[in-house]
Amino acid sequence: MFKNITKPLRRLYTTRVTNLKYQPPITIDKELPDPSHKKKINRRYFLVYGLGITLSCLIIFNYEKTQSPIVTSTLFYLRRNKQVENLLGSGIDFAYSWPWISGKLNTVQGLIDIKFKIKGNKNDGYLKLKANRESKLHPFNVENFSIEIDGKDYDLTKDSDFDFDL
Repeated sequence: MFKNITKPLRRLYTTRVTNLKYQPPITIDKELPDPSHKKKINRRYFLVYGLGITLSCLIIFNYEKTQSPIVTSTLFYLRRNKQVENLLGSGIDFAYSWPWISGKLNTVQGLIDIKFKIKGNKNDGYLKLKANRESKLHPFNVENFSIEIDGKDYDLTKDSDFDFDL
């Protein structure tokens, strides 16, 4: 029964092709291009690519800082504080549409040391926030929470309304 099935398959694999004629491999009659010819241009491309990636990473990491719960709750607190409203006016927000937050903002390690520019209707200044914590079970200990306007620091921790918990 199985002899008839395997016979055509065996014939398929054992058939030889003898009609092929030998052809020599293809040869190239012209000179190959020099791979190091565009070395300077390729270095420039690599440098521009590296700078572009670095700049993109910096912008992305700074955007993450601006969207951090620490920064948003800080701005929320500033908008509702009477002392800050007297200093800056109403409409307190980042000074620029693309704010730059300098410093370290690492809530996992418990380290916050940031500074960024804010503005109101009357004035603008820099917000400084420095806080740390011992472990995830402890709340942040605020060391410095101040606004610098025209070189003068206004300490917000001494305000009677200060109940800012991080």
